[in-house]
Amino acid sequence: MEIAVDWDAPVHLKKSKDKARIYDLDLEELPAGPGLYVFARSWGAGFEALYVGRSKSLRGRVKGHLNSLKLMSHIRDAKNGKRVIFTARLAPKRGQQIDKLLALTERALIRHFLAEAHDLVNIQGMRIRRHEFVSQGLKNKSFVPELMYLERGKGE
Repeated sequence: MEIAVDWDAPVHLKKSKDKARIYDLDLEELPAGPGLYVFARSWGAGFEALYVGRSKSLRGRVKGHLNSLKLMSHIRDAKNGKRVIFTARLAPKRGQQIDKLLALTERALIRHFLAEAHDLVNIQGMRIRRHEFVSQGLKNKSFVPELMYLERGKGE
């Protein structure tokens, strides 16, 4: 299945003047409808994903996240860089259901960022548990990477 994703320019998070919150942003800069979002830290041309999500109403969901002390603390405590949010809209093709596309794309992004060793936090403000494999010794680096991550399931 091909999924068309249209990414918007990043929106910068600003330190909140309201002492009850850590960050604020102009919600009007975000799409109102369904889509994906990635809270991240950025520096130069690089970035690191800190949280990936999906919603039928991006503005409403992000507004709710701004009140999440656990999530916003994780974003604040990440390494140096500007705090941003990337948003994306999906363009469903004939017969594709937006809910299914959002779920598939969110899961794919989470797995991608975990594989790239981003400091991702996603389940109720907790870090996603993962196994870390470090390959050493004589091997062909193009065959097996030096570092790999595997998402752990419950009880593992």
